[in-house]
Amino acid sequence: MALVDDTGFDAVDAGPLSESWRQQPGAPVYCTDLTAGEVPDALAVAERSRLPKRRDLSVAGVQERLGDTKSNPDADFLVCLNRALFL
Repeated sequence: MALVDDTGFDAVDAGPLSESWRQQPGAPVYCTDLTAGEVPDALAVAERSRLPKRRDLSVAGVQERLGDTKSNPDADFLVCLNRALFL
């Protein structure tokens, strides 16, 4: 965590590797640009059984955007989409 902190990022202990599913696509913390203070609560409310459906909703939103604009969505779009779907 000190190495991450030294590079200018805020480190958050997200628990053991066995809990890493809480950070996968479809989880409330994934691609939502949360602050270090918001991350623990988002990790705590993750529901493993809901991850695949939420991930698929996000992918569908990106695919729809690609179809409308013929360009890749930017980071702001992805953060807004994921926050709307997962929080």
